[in-house]
Amino acid sequence: MARWYGTRHAALALPDARRVRDARRYNRAMATPPPSESAPDPAARRGARRWFVGFLTLVAVVAGFELASLVRSPRVVPAPSPAPTASAPAPTGSVAASRAGPFGDVDAPAAEAVIGPRIVVSGWALDPVGVRAVEIRIGGQIHRARLGIARPDVARVRTDIPDNANGGYEFTGDFSDLFTTFAAPDRQTLTIVAIAKDGRERVLGTRSLIDPRALGRWAAFTPRGAEPFHLLPALSGLDLGGAAELDTVYAPYLSATLRAGFRVPILYLRTTKGAAQDFVFDPDWDTTRQCGERRIADDSLNGALAHSIAHKLPVLVTLNGGIWADAYCDVPEWDVNDKLEQDLANDQWNEKNEVMPDDYLKSLPGSLDAPQLARSLTFNVHATAVRHYKKRNLQQAAVLLARFAREHPDLFVGINLDPDTYLNPFFAEAQWYDYNPGTLRQFREWLAGTGPYAGRGAAGVPNLTAYRRSQPLSLAQVNALAGRQWRSWQEVDPPRAFSRDPARPFWQDAWVREWEHFRRHLVHLHYDELAGWLVEAGISRDRIWSSQGLMAPRGDAMPFAIDLGSPPRNYDSGGMTLAGSKPASGHLGVILYGEAAANGVAMDNGRSLFATLATVDPRWAIVEYNTADLRDPAVPPTYAAAYRGLRDMWNFGARYMSPMAWNGSNGAFVGQPGYSTFMAWRNTPLESAARDFMLARAGLPLGALLWTFGTPSHADGDGWVAEQGRIALAKGGLVVTPDANGRAILLSPADLPASLQRATQFVIGVDSHAGLRRVRVQGRLAGGGWRTLVDATGGELRETPAGIAVTHGSAERALPLDQLRLELTFRSTTPRTIARVAVLPAR
Repeated sequence: MARWYGTRHAALALPDARRVRDARRYNRAMATPPPSESAPDPAARRGARRWFVGFLTLVAVVAGFELASLVRSPRVVPAPSPAPTASAPAPTGSVAASRAGPFGDVDAPAAEAVIGPRIVVSGWALDPVGVRAVEIRIGGQIHRARLGIARPDVARVRTDIPDNANGGYEFTGDFSDLFTTFAAPDRQTLTIVAIAKDGRERVLGTRSLIDPRALGRWAAFTPRGAEPFHLLPALSGLDLGGAAELDTVYAPYLSATLRAGFRVPILYLRTTKGAAQDFVFDPDWDTTRQCGERRIADDSLNGALAHSIAHKLPVLVTLNGGIWADAYCDVPEWDVNDKLEQDLANDQWNEKNEVMPDDYLKSLPGSLDAPQLARSLTFNVHATAVRHYKKRNLQQAAVLLARFAREHPDLFVGINLDPDTYLNPFFAEAQWYDYNPGTLRQFREWLAGTGPYAGRGAAGVPNLTAYRRSQPLSLAQVNALAGRQWRSWQEVDPPRAFSRDPARPFWQDAWVREWEHFRRHLVHLHYDELAGWLVEAGISRDRIWSSQGLMAPRGDAMPFAIDLGSPPRNYDSGGMTLAGSKPASGHLGVILYGEAAANGVAMDNGRSLFATLATVDPRWAIVEYNTADLRDPAVPPTYAAAYRGLRDMWNFGARYMSPMAWNGSNGAFVGQPGYSTFMAWRNTPLESAARDFMLARAGLPLGALLWTFGTPSHADGDGWVAEQGRIALAKGGLVVTPDANGRAILLSPADLPASLQRATQFVIGVDSHAGLRRVRVQGRLAGGGWRTLVDATGGELRETPAGIAVTHGSAERALPLDQLRLELTFRSTTPRTIARVAVLPAR
């Protein structure tokens, strides 16, 4: 389903009545009149359409808010200090201001996390009645810091507070005792609390203390030169500090198999050298250029690459020439997209042969600053000017990125392309697209297997023989499908009315099916061409991803289509399918929010969304991500949803994830005016879950499966159930009580990824003191029945920092398995906590 895209950089939409007049004049002069079919009854559009209209309302909200956040002030918003700092004095009347408790700051450690067990904490705290203590609270322990440290810097600013010159505190502690047990949390939260002499308290800050064992847990299983998973927060405005702190904040969490970097959008049709130089791409775009109150574009390509090199941060570049790349403010003197849209032959047309002005949808409910979504460029191959500029500018950017990849292979994550590539769906079935004359010509050629589909395209038109239908249709067959009597191919016209009459719904109409399959082909072909142009310019196909938005359907809306030949949906899909979103010369990239981000979407094939994505492309990735639901934006997303989404994206092989957004809303301000749940990453449950995710997988190679049964702050069974014995949930562990014979049998969730077939080792997260004496691992064959993979006892049970490891015999590898059964035999019936279960592929 179409949805907003995270980094749309432009300026205010300016209405232009002349465009409306020009469109009508062009339509009258050039267009073939539509058939005299009655329009669908608006009152009949229910269910799926209501869901889609609600979704589009959020599209407008997100698009408007995002540009307010990322374009006007692309900067990191720090968490609100619980009290004024020495460098930012409080207003007068500080006695009243401090009634809630003392105020102060934590100077050290400056980072959010420290690798333990030792930590040094320092800062300052003041209160009008005096500070009795500063406590360090961690793991149920309370320790007092030393007070009375001289702080002349604070005294110079807080002259109104007694004893202001000695408001400093210091603490040094060694918390080795917190990291002695096998199942100890990977990180503990250390809270610094100031207590006034009258008993009032205030939290000055928190820090994470990391168990150093977490970073070496999987060292025995880490292959040399392992491909890392990347965490890539989206950001913009690098020259305005848009990436501040990103190069340091996650340093304690990183490992050989998990790295952090950033994603930045580069608008390759907008950041040009202007009309005077035929709109050639400008890698040194001047980001100070304005359109109204906003910058035309926030980042230049060379600026982004220079930042990556200077800060040693891996970068994913969003090369965006799609609908969001010019969503605000016409600047045809710079933006070739805006220039091309002035010629209506280059635009998508609706079923009435109309082309809307860009700002026609400015009245969408919730729109903050009227995104220009009503007019977009056509995808048909006969629009040679569109294809010329897109190919040229894309390749001009790609040549520079190919050189960067050669010189800095560890910093180049890749490229994701044109987010939300659709035939315009933003009219919610009030209008349907694309009826551009060139699109209709290509539709007829596709049906008949002629023109470019027979290798006989005109100049500038690609050879499409690889996309030719296996069984082209005759005119008689087309007439039978459409229920018409066209006498020539030039008369053939796609459906222009879409009935929701229960007796004849449009999605069951044979002619609509052909039109929908063609629209899907157009979207697929466009992504194929974009990726192919990158490969021609020197980009490896393994570094190219699409960027397709997937919104979880609700109500009676059908799941989005998987294959190009899947039956039509009961809503305007915009031509989107999962398979059609994977370019032939690249990989599938998806945009996920809400239920889709937590892998909560049921698919037609009976599998989960992530399982289906991994089937379409084992190297899929998430180019934009937030667990907030765009349809319930007032509801902050939970840690549980973040944990599930992160767990499943790893297990189903996602290569990276780009959360929204580094310089969006800050979770410290949740619930305050202007806060956006779907733009919030810093100080949110999602970021906290990501920290736990990184520690749990430090050194674990991509392709491994891991279930941690929650984290120190969350209990989750991860879909495992007991077939024999009993289980109970604990935070970060599964408590297993064996039967009277000391045996427990656990069943994994079904529908496991194909990587299970390459498993060579299994790890059960218990230590040597658990009394585990036998491990039997079975896999369920896809066709039914269980096959024993491992049956280990005695010395075959290897102790590792991650748990007891057993090896899978090579004779039974590559079986089509979709579920695991673990039979564990202990020496007693005492309950044990299993901290994790892992399945590792061959190194």
